[in-house]
Amino acid sequence: MNSAQVDFQQIRIKHILFKSKVRSVLYGGTLDSVFFSEAGPISHWFSQVGKVKYGNEPELFGLQKTHGELLSSANHLFTLYRNGSIDQAHAGMKEIEKLSDRFQELLSKIEKRLALKTDMV
Repeated sequence: MNSAQVDFQQIRIKHILFKSKVRSVLYGGTLDSVFFSEAGPISHWFSQVGKVKYGNEPELFGLQKTHGELLSSANHLFTLYRNGSIDQAHAGMKEIEKLSDRFQELLSKIEKRLALKTDMV
């Protein structure tokens, strides 16, 4: 496994954990406010790995933008949940799933293109 594959496997795992934690909070789990902030592990990956190593890749901006939308949507659902709109918060998981699909698609695109570049070398 090359370093790009490891980097993208890391962000993929962090993203899956993100979705799992959103669902957990909406079903009564404890909110990890740092995890769901700009200081969280996914944002940290973007600043320490993504922008540094892959800043020139066209999908990186879209990936980061989509993560921002995921953060915003998750925080909105947490507010709904705290305010007693539990059913509405649960229904909002559909938006998280839709954004997650877009995130995964962009991630796969960048991985495939970088793999092709590596194969050509």
